[in-house]
Amino acid sequence: MHTSSISGARWLASRPFTAAMLSMPVQNLSQAPTKRRLEASFDELFRTRLSRLLLAALTLGPTMLFVDGLYRALALQNGATILHYLFLFLASMAFMWMAFGAANALIGAYAILRGRYVDTIAMPSKGHGARKSGAGPDSGPTALLFPIYQEDPEDIAGTIRTLATELRARSENERFHFFILSDSQSEEARRTESRVILQLISELGPEFSIFYRNREINKEKKAGNVADWVRNFGGAYPYFVVFDADSEMHPDTLDTLVRSMDHHPDTGLIQTVPRLNDSNTVFGQMQAFANNVFGPISAAGFATWQGASGNYWGHNAIIRTAAFAESAGLPHIAGRAPFGGPIRSHDFVEAALMRRAGWRIALVTRLTGSCEASPPTLVDMAVRDRRWMQGNLQHIAVVPATGLAPISRGHMMIGILSYVASSVWLAMLLVGIALVAHEHGREIAYFSERSLFPQWPTFDPDAGLNVLLGTLLIVFLPKLLGLGIALRDIALDGADQFSRGLKLVVGWAYELLVSSLMAPVFMLLHVRYLAEVFLGMDSGWNPQNRRRDGIPFMQALRFHAAHVLVGLVLFAVSINIDRAVALWLSPIIAGLVLSPILTWFTSRPKTDLEGAILTPYRSAAKGSE
Repeated sequence: MHTSSISGARWLASRPFTAAMLSMPVQNLSQAPTKRRLEASFDELFRTRLSRLLLAALTLGPTMLFVDGLYRALALQNGATILHYLFLFLASMAFMWMAFGAANALIGAYAILRGRYVDTIAMPSKGHGARKSGAGPDSGPTALLFPIYQEDPEDIAGTIRTLATELRARSENERFHFFILSDSQSEEARRTESRVILQLISELGPEFSIFYRNREINKEKKAGNVADWVRNFGGAYPYFVVFDADSEMHPDTLDTLVRSMDHHPDTGLIQTVPRLNDSNTVFGQMQAFANNVFGPISAAGFATWQGASGNYWGHNAIIRTAAFAESAGLPHIAGRAPFGGPIRSHDFVEAALMRRAGWRIALVTRLTGSCEASPPTLVDMAVRDRRWMQGNLQHIAVVPATGLAPISRGHMMIGILSYVASSVWLAMLLVGIALVAHEHGREIAYFSERSLFPQWPTFDPDAGLNVLLGTLLIVFLPKLLGLGIALRDIALDGADQFSRGLKLVVGWAYELLVSSLMAPVFMLLHVRYLAEVFLGMDSGWNPQNRRRDGIPFMQALRFHAAHVLVGLVLFAVSINIDRAVALWLSPIIAGLVLSPILTWFTSRPKTDLEGAILTPYRSAAKGSE
């Protein structure tokens, strides 16, 4: 057992170690570095550019049809007010955002059915070019980093213990070194972490390299935590893999990632697609079900058109240390928090900066054995969304950076719009209600000075029906495609097809109903968080709650009091205008009014029946393809 102090931190180690310094300069967003030449085949360039054109066509084409249909449905050719055109604009923006998601899912489903282009680099076959410790193009072990902040150290120790046991069985003890990088600041947390890690080191023995470090000052949070390791120890490791506190990876997956890095020296980062583990709560299990049924087609869609300009999600990815050090040093954004200061959502920016320097950022969707956990309740998901929103909005200052690849800018814009879209939807809803109220009291002029014939400003029911059906198709297309691909996989598997298919369909309907009712709640939460950010309110950096045994109903009621009130006001206003309006808004009203019950209901432990119908049909954690 060894203890030491390096760079203002307290260390525990299973064996002696020495620092291996590596320079990590802060990048200048207004001046691009000299770019490495990235070789790409004609087939790759043709495929990605064609896919991007197809994505644009499948997004803009339906949007143009929607605009034309809504224009005719509202009979705007017969005269319109500013409210009409404002509603048309907001509805079109909301539809285009949904059309993008549907187009990406459609491309992803097609790619999966063809069995091609769902990884952006070729993965070496299992056993091909097996890499031993100290051998290969980049000799040296791979570091496994576990950045933690006020987490339960028993969970991290359990993950490492399981992985170490599997590595020992494969005689691969020396191929991977474990680094637990703690940013916990309370003395109680530090003592607990030290005790648990010392016990783990003693249990596994000196054959494993396990290092624990606690920073006395957690400057720049997780990004600074990893950067601190790169500067002090990165020189000894050609690659490192970043884990989240609740993520896991199978040894086969790690082996494939390392061999892929060896075989692709132009690649700076390979991002896997973590699947969500089974959860104890209904909410968490629903998230796992949705992730495993709908996630693959979305990931495959991204992989098809993003090419070498992939993204990084902060964990479950392998990174070339030298590439990261030379090109991913994060600058501070000018100004104060929440928009200024250290970059919160650092992963997107680190990927964009590495791509700017000419490194390939790859996405592999078929590689299994990479998983993580979902927030256990809606409340915990909301807390995470608040932090993510603030980080994503900071990217407004990064998007114009000099030299970024267009797709890298696109990734950051998608992250921004994913939260701003809720404000567009709410504005569309409010303008729509105001428009209906206006139309009820509108005095219609049937003749204009320019025509001898009457102009009837009546609603076009046929056009309205087409708009409605088209919108419903776009909204539900990703979920329908996900269900179709999942049923196809079950059919190809050949084992117990009927019962597994039936459970899948029931689980799909269950998830669809509950998530649809929750959607208005997340809309209002995101609007509130957006307002807080623009009012200068910093989210801070609080530890995540990864376990819950349920939320008491009164606590859920307090959390959703404003949502219930908005739902009741919305019902009162709509029923006063017209019963038909209240009927159209009933899904939104029901979701808001029932939100405390939904949160309480889904926070409880899942029953055996819910566990059965919401069990992901894909294995989340084990093995690799």
